[in-house]
Amino acid sequence: MILAGDVGGTKTRLAFCRLEDGRIIRQQTDSFVSRDYSCLEEVVRNFINKYGVSVTTSCFGVPGPVINGEAKATKLPWHFKEEQISKDLNIPTVKLVNDLVATAAAVPHLMPEDLYVLYEGEHPGSTIENQPQNRNKGSEDGETTIGVLAPGTGLGQAFVYTKAGQRYIMASEGGHTDFAPTNEVEVKLFQYLKVKHDHVSYDRILSGPGLNSIYTFLKDTGFAPEPPELEKRLREEDPGKVITTTGKTGEYELCVKTLDIFASVLGAQAGNMVLTLMATGGIYLGGGIPAGIYKKLADGTTVNSYLNKGRLSYLVKNTPLYVILDDHTALLGAAYIASES
Repeated sequence: MILAGDVGGTKTRLAFCRLEDGRIIRQQTDSFVSRDYSCLEEVVRNFINKYGVSVTTSCFGVPGPVINGEAKATKLPWHFKEEQISKDLNIPTVKLVNDLVATAAAVPHLMPEDLYVLYEGEHPGSTIENQPQNRNKGSEDGETTIGVLAPGTGLGQAFVYTKAGQRYIMASEGGHTDFAPTNEVEVKLFQYLKVKHDHVSYDRILSGPGLNSIYTFLKDTGFAPEPPELEKRLREEDPGKVITTTGKTGEYELCVKTLDIFASVLGAQAGNMVLTLMATGGIYLGGGIPAGIYKKLADGTTVNSYLNKGRLSYLVKNTPLYVILDDHTALLGAAYIASES
């Protein structure tokens, strides 16, 4: 049996999977609050014991760079070692990859119904019927690069390079690169965050905590008053979820503007990914936040920012932009990686 894991700073998902006719079939799937456990091994042991399944191979997408089979979570006090996990849990094969590598590994296997098209691109044949199964595989002699951008507890990025039918997944910590404001409001946001942090990265804005940072900036700089009932909800509930939920419905002016800024910055960074590695095969927005607000992202704010790249805008105009709707994509990708180990 294959064990796939998607480890996050907020929650950890585990799933038993099997390979059938070249496709991964996900079976039992559970979600755990990461900070309720001292380490990944504790979570996995509980999951395996619950179902009494014997695992032969596994792969875990983890939030941080993986070097020589070892990683430290970026926003979680966990330390991962492939050999130690294998020994402690008696799993013959254990593979650790960056969580966005796991997501990227699944993209070529997604079906059209798993995607929402924000922008089709002007490249000939860049229709959903050709995505992602055909275009992302590349031709036998050709090559293509796609990018994956996923705001969650933090901001993850990865690239998939395909040449002569062979895929190579490249991990990236590009979410921690310097935030570059593109308008007057974003300049003020940068200045506001710079007082609080030595380094202002895209991760500070394009994440769950980032949503709260944008909101606080707008409130503190007097964009609009904060209604008492909203203040109470933000204090008692997950601020990111409150902001996205009420921002979508237009219930509170502060939350609507927060989503406007978030959507614009997200589009700009997606466009940056196209230029960084010539990822003209497509940019895929993953993670729970884009999937939850994809209708907001479709209002034009994100795409306008995505295309605004000056002299090289034509490269981005040729490149489609998608939202991944399947919230279990990282688990799927981890399972595919495990099946090939």
